[in-house]
Amino acid sequence: MGFANAQGLVNAHLSEATGLRCVTTIPTTRPDRFVRTIRTGGFLANGVTDVARLTFECWAKSKIDAQADAQQVRAAMLALRGVTLSGVKVHRVEEISAPMDSPDSDSSTPRYVLTHEVYLRGTHRKGQ
Repeated sequence: MGFANAQGLVNAHLSEATGLRCVTTIPTTRPDRFVRTIRTGGFLANGVTDVARLTFECWAKSKIDAQADAQQVRAAMLALRGVTLSGVKVHRVEEISAPMDSPDSDSSTPRYVLTHEVYLRGTHRKGQ
């Protein structure tokens, strides 16, 4: 049984659904607005489902924009249940933490953070 790159699948979906730049590392030259997706854990459920805990950092020049972006990400994530992303079925999405105000401690850049768990069906690899 193999498992998809949850960050990659979700980032592709979020970029399309929100129009925001979605990354896994903070760009050296920061754009005015972007979303950083971090896999902060998860677990294997029932032997065939990867439950990926993903935390989203929504960075922007203003607190209002960061909060608005977080709400867009939240809506796009909650709409994923039952969707197939690049051949991978999303069985369930659970909100772990609603958007919260969490400015970057080093730069004071406005940032909102939220966390969801995404239940992704595993894929069979050749020879298994």
